[in-house]
Amino acid sequence: MLKGHLQRKDRKKWQYFFPIQLLILHVKKNHFLLLLWGLLFAFVLGFFAPRFGVPQQFLVPEYMGQSGIAAFGMVGFALGGFITGFNLYTYIMHGYRFPFIATLSRPFQKFSLNNFILPSLFIITYCIYSASFQIQKEFFSLGKVMINLVSFVIGVMLFQMMSYLYFTYTNKDAKAFIKERRLKVEPVESPLHHRSIWYKKTRTSRWHVETYMSSLHKINLARDSGHYTKAILEQVFSQNHINAARFELVLVISFLLVGFLRVYEHFIIPAAASLILLFTMILMLLSAFHSWIKGWTLTIIIVLLVVLNFFHKDLRWLTLESKAIGMNYETGRTPYQPQHIQTSELKIREDISSTEYILNKWKAKTNKSKPMLVIVDCSGGGSRSAYWTMRSLQYANRMCNSELLQHTVLFTGASGGMFGAAYMRELMLAEQLGVGSVYDTVACENMAKDLLNPVVLSLATNDWFFRFQKVDDGNFSYSADRATAFEEQFHRNTGRILDKRLSDYTQPEREAVIPMMVLSPTIVNDGRRLLISAQPMSYLTKNMNHTGLPEDIEFTSFFRQHEPERLQWLTALRMNATFPYIFPMTSLPSEPAMDIMDAGIRDNFGMKTTAQFLHSLQSWIGENCSGVIILQVRDLPKFMDLGTEESSLFSKFTAPLGSIYGNMTKGQDYNNDQMLEYLRSGYPIPIHLISFELAQTAESHVSLSWHLTQSEKKHIREATKDNLFLQQLEVLRALIRQDD
Repeated sequence: MLKGHLQRKDRKKWQYFFPIQLLILHVKKNHFLLLLWGLLFAFVLGFFAPRFGVPQQFLVPEYMGQSGIAAFGMVGFALGGFITGFNLYTYIMHGYRFPFIATLSRPFQKFSLNNFILPSLFIITYCIYSASFQIQKEFFSLGKVMINLVSFVIGVMLFQMMSYLYFTYTNKDAKAFIKERRLKVEPVESPLHHRSIWYKKTRTSRWHVETYMSSLHKINLARDSGHYTKAILEQVFSQNHINAARFELVLVISFLLVGFLRVYEHFIIPAAASLILLFTMILMLLSAFHSWIKGWTLTIIIVLLVVLNFFHKDLRWLTLESKAIGMNYETGRTPYQPQHIQTSELKIREDISSTEYILNKWKAKTNKSKPMLVIVDCSGGGSRSAYWTMRSLQYANRMCNSELLQHTVLFTGASGGMFGAAYMRELMLAEQLGVGSVYDTVACENMAKDLLNPVVLSLATNDWFFRFQKVDDGNFSYSADRATAFEEQFHRNTGRILDKRLSDYTQPEREAVIPMMVLSPTIVNDGRRLLISAQPMSYLTKNMNHTGLPEDIEFTSFFRQHEPERLQWLTALRMNATFPYIFPMTSLPSEPAMDIMDAGIRDNFGMKTTAQFLHSLQSWIGENCSGVIILQVRDLPKFMDLGTEESSLFSKFTAPLGSIYGNMTKGQDYNNDQMLEYLRSGYPIPIHLISFELAQTAESHVSLSWHLTQSEKKHIREATKDNLFLQQLEVLRALIRQDD
């Protein structure tokens, strides 16, 4: 009977194993830590924003255009920093609960070793899922996968080794203090944390531990610390605390330094590494806050956010605006009121006449009496849309004997699609000058290069903390943020071919050397659209029924006092693609400030602009053209169903809002179809709709992101072989041949 009792007692001892006690501590006390770990697991397991490509950033990180040992090593090194931050946070916040560690040699290292469960579980999960993704989606060989994962693990171990050497050199155990006879109890003085005396907490907050890991292959009994004086224990904890705080301070400084050096390409680390660095920074700051205000931490942070919300306008350092680079913000503010956005009938007639001049130039260059007029509408969709637009237009133009782009008079649309269209138009201009070709395959591949790493790095290290860097343009200076980081990376990817201003396109468009282009970002203030073009197009702001206030505002006319023609063209494209939170809203010099976001919020396909253009110029088009082709380049099939998620309590709760947002594009399709039918019913010549859809299924879905994996790039390249695409292309070729 006694033997059975002892066996039952031994079986219960596992719960007093130090790693188990630390895991229980996290579950009971460290909910914020668990949240950060939960997010990391969600990223890797694909539970968080898979359609936006977030898991890919972790599973196949990219650095300098390559996914290899450097990228994986950087992510591993960043994770090593997070694990060290995790251990520091736990040790500083809760180390006093386990006074026996003060009796050990290298106490912090032993503490970290026993705090291994969550980090080890994550590393194992990461390696399994990353290996699977690399083989199935990136088509990497098993050898390359192993090298990448070894690099990842080495990165983790390298940071852990650095912290191990630091704490081995700086920390002492109880025996060392006894030898030095340093028995005076003093409060902890550290660079980041409030003064505290550990032994006062120890008396009432001990957790029972019977065994601990002294090394990877050895388990020891936890010795009672009762025979040590409070002064000795205090000395051990105090100097450990101070050294840990100094290490935290170095981490914080290093974090800010990486953000400062992000202007140099070699310092643009993988997006996953940036996010992990951000999590580490949050841990460091939270531990500092908690040391000062203890259990009031969350309450004080909430109160502080509320106060900042009320007084943010008076704190200029906190409200740095993201401005449109090139514009003049020093000439006051243009009133943004209904009476200031009306357009006169005289200006509308003048602008129609100006566009008819361009159309006459275009018609003369086609050498046809009644050519087919083509308008290309490009959908939003990040890099997948930019790449697909370039790829499909290159292929279609070649199959149409170069007549597709020759017949095109206008590009319009949203987000990524307009980046591809703008790049294609620039190649047309280069071809006219004899310095490029619209069939440049390297240029097409440039649209598939990573644009996300610098955005996430800036978001993590700069935009939420200190925006101390500037971008100079002539006599004007603008705050550098993730928007400017995106633009600079795009310039790197494309050889700065789009490093131009809005005015640089006025003459080439006017002479019909290249098609016109209209951007239509959304004005957040009231939902109107801001129409940006190198040509005067006030007629696009006039409602079709000529009644009511216009819902569209012409950029160059409204901001004529702010040198709108100096607007950097890439800034205009980026304003047209301002997806929430990925990019900051651009603030324009009006009163109140006009905040700009993605064109896709109002018109993801450019159909509204197309309909306005055709309606306003139907007299000239009806007399001079045989028909109109609206070529819609879509990054998603029109009738695509990406699958339905299983119903859950949470999904039912979020369904009302989720359905509205998820079906926004479908809603626009319904409106566009109706608008097109109304336009066709009274139009003097036929209007044809051709759709180049990027074939996708739930299994082969290309993420909505500014980063594409190798499998996603391959899928887009091969989409020109899809039967539906080839059928639509054949219809397009037949229509263009009709006017021969």
